[in-house]
Amino acid sequence: MNYPRLLLAAIAALIVFFAWGFLTEGWLLRKDFATSAALYRTSDLQLKYMPFGLASVLVALLAAVALYAGWCGGISGALRGLQFGLLMGVFVACVHPISNLITMNMDKKLGLKSLQVTRSGGYWRVS
Repeated sequence: MNYPRLLLAAIAALIVFFAWGFLTEGWLLRKDFATSAALYRTSDLQLKYMPFGLASVLVALLAAVALYAGWCGGISGALRGLQFGLLMGVFVACVHPISNLITMNMDKKLGLKSLQVTRSGGYWRVS
């Protein structure tokens, strides 16, 4: 795998991810989010957490890019399946629960609990 090329692809995907998110959620669906404003963090607090969110999405997209590149690689059988499962787990854990922690009005304990639940494969199965 060409790692600098994978990094460039992930950075390009990060730019598209946030541009698309801004277009759809920032402009087109803004009115729909406004009715539930109390559920979301204020803009100032979202900006405070934004570096963590950017890093999280970048890690998720690096996993997705590595998955795509892996289809062309020489890994076979069970090892390829294990790699696929691990990378998709990283992708899901970095995109969904962490983005909710960044944008929604929840404390860090609940955000980390949702990350733990997602990682374990359970849906709101809290220990």
